Amino acid sequence: MTLPNFLIIGAARSGTTSLYHYLRQHPDIFMSPIKEPNYYTDEDNLLDMPAIRSRAAYEALFADARGERAIGEASVRYLNAVAGIDRIHADLPGVRLIALLRQPADRAWSSSMGRFATGRETESPEEALKPGSYAFETSRYYARLRRYYDRFPRRQIKVILLEDLAANPQDVLREVFGFLGVDPGFIADTEIRHNAGVAPRSRFLNRLADSGMRFFRPMVPRWFLSRGLGVKLRRPILRAPEPMSPELRRRLIDLYRDDILATGELIGRDLSHWL
Repeated sequence: MTLPNFLIIGAARSGTTSLYHYLRQHPDIFMSPIKEPNYYTDEDNLLDMPAIRSRAAYEALFADARGERAIGEASVRYLNAVAGIDRIHADLPGVRLIALLRQPADRAWSSSMGRFATGRETESPEEALKPGSYAFETSRYYARLRRYYDRFPRRQIKVILLEDLAANPQDVLREVFGFLGVDPGFIADTEIRHNAGVAPRSRFLNRLADSGMRFFRPMVPRWFLSRGLGVKLRRPILRAPEPMSPELRRRLIDLYRDDILATGELIGRDLSHWL
């Protein structure tokens, strides 16, 4: 039986897909062939996301590991977990946990744009980004991280800021490799930015594509979806997202202010530049 000894727990839209692809290049790291198996995700947090729920199917993800020192998977909704944390602690008490955080207003905007582009959100980001919405609330990091810090020793938790990964990917990877106990001198190819943000060119075409995806999704293998091929198929009707308006960004930052300060204190980082 092989189970992971590290997890990338989120946050969504914060560089987790890029980190997943960078880590899997290391010869002493084995990553689940399916990104986001969601095995430990709470049922009420799955929403419309596929998940592997049986223990046998989860273990099978790691059956091809051949002695790698670090074995991991990446499921961004683990950061939202409550009951799932108890399951992680019971199954993997010594697990190492990697969380990636992004300036919360920017992350919320990217999340809302992504949900709108894939048909999971019908309101525009300007309409949808308000307290209580999924995209808004999942940029509140403090309580979500606090649950992990309450259950696991600090030495088992590594927090990365997206701006650090983007500006100095090799330095960040060197730290992560050391955290995972593998050769920190390995140089990964970090030229590609994976899962970049997108927006729909047309609401009508987007709704049409979404209807088609909902019909065909149950027939498509998980490995196909886990590689972001659904978004690639929609590429002709997608475009680069427009920037968030300064007014909306300022309003969101003001709403996130207390959470930013509390999160910085929790993780031991000065996050005042996010304000």
